[in-house]
Amino acid sequence: MTTPIAVDPDSVVVQADGGTVPIVLENASPHNRYCYKVKSTNNEHYRVSSVYGFVEPLGSVKIDVNRLSGPPKSDDRLEILFQPAEASSTDPKGPFANGASEFKLDVRLCAE
Repeated sequence: MTTPIAVDPDSVVVQADGGTVPIVLENASPHNRYCYKVKSTNNEHYRVSSVYGFVEPLGSVKIDVNRLSGPPKSDDRLEILFQPAEASSTDPKGPFANGASEFKLDVRLCAE
């Protein structure tokens, strides 16, 4: 399935003793605005700079992925959920209240 949003990179390698790596969400749609929610399979060792937000039409958003010190692990991932958002919407959390998403993208996380 082709989605209007791309994530770059789709895989992140970071030092197990900690570090920060940026990812970028890019909206290829000239008309549709989306809100996003970032979930992690490992909240003990990973933090993101923005859990919720908007990606404007033809816009991009940088999210910093911060790895806290911990053991090496190669099977973690970020799951980024997306919902369409009205141009007037100011709350990116609202569309996710019922747990639904229109589509999602995964980013593999590897701590070496």
